Amino acid sequence: KMMMLSLTLLMVAVALLQSTPVTAQKVSENWCLERGFDPTNLSCDTCRLIDESTTIQKLQQEQNINIGEECRQCCQFHKVNPVLHPDYSLRGKYKFALLTYNEGSLSQFGEIKDFLERDLNDVLSFKGESRFKAVASTKSSMDAEMRMQMMMMGIMNGGGGQPKLMLFEKHKKGGWSEEDEEEAVEIIKLRGWKREDLKDMLMTLLPSA
Repeated sequence: KMMMLSLTLLMVAVALLQSTPVTAQKVSENWCLERGFDPTNLSCDTCRLIDESTTIQKLQQEQNINIGEECRQCCQFHKVNPVLHPDYSLRGKYKFALLTYNEGSLSQFGEIKDFLERDLNDVLSFKGESRFKAVASTKSSMDAEMRMQMMMMGIMNGGGGQPKLMLFEKHKKGGWSEEDEEEAVEIIKLRGWKREDLKDMLMTLLPSA
């Protein structure tokens, strides 16, 4: 199985050498599919295999392309490669997840807004509020004067930063809040995330109520 996986990775790498280099951090599903990566099923463990392959590393140097980086822009960290880890599962890995968003800028993140309006109740029905909460942030990533200047210049429509998800490995009496960010074991900024991917990740990583 490992030999077949290595051959598959090599074939993908050769095809990717004809692709254009990475020019932006935010990539689309089509961008990934054009490079041979299926973002709905790609685990980040698979991307690490690319980094460890001397053959692929040589091809990358010859063609001046970073296939490993392209792979990481398309992978899902909550997915597990069944060949590399046949007995390992991330299901129920975290005890609690907190999603924070700013009401003033939520319209700029349509997929997260859709998740809150269409999927939040489904996740809560399976996981419960003891496992997951979505709250409007009381923080701002910039001071009021700078925020006002950016709004006047038309750079932004409202205050606050992008939505993010904080994952915790244990419970806390009274519950976790955005003030506990330093205690989170994973912090994921949700710019560019699709609502179905966010829902899938929460359903996978959190235990049921």
